[in-house]
Amino acid sequence: MVKIISSVLADIGLGTWPLFLKDRFFMLALLAGVVAWMVLWFTVIPTFTVGRDSIVRIIILTVIWYPLLEEILFRGIIQKYLFNKPWGCSNFVSLSVANWLTSLLFVAAHFWYQPAIWAILVIIPSLAYGFFRDRFTSIYPSILLHSFYNAGFVGLNIIGQ
Repeated sequence: MVKIISSVLADIGLGTWPLFLKDRFFMLALLAGVVAWMVLWFTVIPTFTVGRDSIVRIIILTVIWYPLLEEILFRGIIQKYLFNKPWGCSNFVSLSVANWLTSLLFVAAHFWYQPAIWAILVIIPSLAYGFFRDRFTSIYPSILLHSFYNAGFVGLNIIGQ
């Protein structure tokens, strides 16, 4: 039973921890998040207000729970499935077709709970998450990057109140 669970986890990208924390592209992706937060800080009014009693709930959901679930579903299951198709691993603008299709689905999913412009802009970080899924055959980098980006977004909203 343990062997089956281990195999399933490895198949969706939750096997061994890859060495991505020293990867220059991963470091650039983290830096891009900081730059994006600065742009948002100077150009956009915070998009939601947070009552002091719900800050912890929002942080847990947005920084931990959503990135974990979304990355397991989109990068771990969907992108992996599409990448295994004969055409899924081919490249379009230096990114896998599987990544592009998964990112379009990711954007579509965000239309349910975000304004249209925010949902559309989600394509940029989604392509980055997918890039690291392909690069390391793991979703650990995607989860960490997704959590990092969300943490900055939530932080800006809390500070901007």
